[in-house]
Amino acid sequence: MHDSTEAPWPGGDPAPASGGASREDVEQLTVVSFSHAVQHFYPAGLAVAYPFVVSGLHVSYGLLGLVLGIAGVVGGLLQGLAALASRFSARLLLSVQNFGLAVTSVLGAVAPGFALFGAARCIGNAVSWPQHPVGSAVLTRRFPTRRAYALSWHVAGGSIGTAVIPLVVSALIASYGWRVGVGFLAIPLAIGGTLVAWRLRDTHAADHAADHAADRAGEQGAARAGARAHLESIRALFGRRETAGAILAGTIAAGGRGLGTLTVFVPAYLKSGLHLGTVTVGALFTALLVGSILGPVVAGYVADRLGRRRVLVAVYVVGAATIVGLVSVGADVVMLGVVGFLVGVFAYSESPLIQAVFSEGLAGLDVQGSFGYYFAISYGVGSLWTIGLGAIIDTAGFHWAFFTMALSFVGAAAVVAWARPAVRPGATPRSGSER
Repeated sequence: MHDSTEAPWPGGDPAPASGGASREDVEQLTVVSFSHAVQHFYPAGLAVAYPFVVSGLHVSYGLLGLVLGIAGVVGGLLQGLAALASRFSARLLLSVQNFGLAVTSVLGAVAPGFALFGAARCIGNAVSWPQHPVGSAVLTRRFPTRRAYALSWHVAGGSIGTAVIPLVVSALIASYGWRVGVGFLAIPLAIGGTLVAWRLRDTHAADHAADHAADRAGEQGAARAGARAHLESIRALFGRRETAGAILAGTIAAGGRGLGTLTVFVPAYLKSGLHLGTVTVGALFTALLVGSILGPVVAGYVADRLGRRRVLVAVYVVGAATIVGLVSVGADVVMLGVVGFLVGVFAYSESPLIQAVFSEGLAGLDVQGSFGYYFAISYGVGSLWTIGLGAIIDTAGFHWAFFTMALSFVGAAAVVAWARPAVRPGATPRSGSER
């Protein structure tokens, strides 16, 4: 339990003291963020392998984009299951996720052709759905007054994982081939699953157990009432301009999102577009990812003080400029490193800020279920961008694809500026276990 003595925040967790987080808060933030870090090993490690997969398995970037788009839609839409999975502990969901990703890494590494490799990638997205909605809901409940801070560290944890792995996988690919590099990912993922299963504490486990007991007792009337309440929650979620606007903005911004199109196509541009060496590509991508660690943490700190919506709009606009800059500096390695770092700072700051803006509109709603719908749409439907951008690369080149990514950020900024919140004083979001 928390060391804080303040009144409970709806959902059962006592609110942390205003002066700072308790020791348990910090531990749980670390564990959830660590799970996010090892989960990011999978897409980030594959990102530096994609150019070699395209060459070795004789496929086009259009086909790669199609498969990744389908995988993204599958994984994204499955995040909508968060509302139905509230009866399961976060510990179970996140540990199974990481063990599942370990298995799919091995499957992709031994795939004899692109069909099995693509199938493994789709399975990987399917098993990795819990991290964003479950992790974000856990932290939103635990840090009600410092959401941007907690969500930014959650995203930064993923960015740390993304930054750590490319150079390692690049070195393995340079020495032993892409299959060894991809297969290596299974080791840290399995370790991550073990650690999460051991240390993560689910403060809502008792609520989930009570829900199961009520279901087994056959309380059908209560179940029907819960279903009606859930439908009302969905209607309210999409009926509020601020939450519907955040979902729309997140879907549009998926065209230039850090963990998504940039993670896939930046290494591809450096390798196939600029024909840089494998280790150079890994080093430049790492520079971008170092920015992706610092950016969200600083942006979250600033947003909690200056206004989350205002800072998010600024991040979108500057992020769009840096994306254009990346394909405008040519093959100058130093300039690519500098601009790439700035892309990491701003483009990757988008995710925690839009989540924080979204969370502001969840007063009276199911937090975990709402985050599930947010990620299902903004990440699931938003994954269709990968298909379109792959086709643009095949037909018009990398430059036009990156210009399109930048425009997606400009469009998202306009939506966020429009979708200002309605005022509902005195209401607070409730946990996914309350029905």
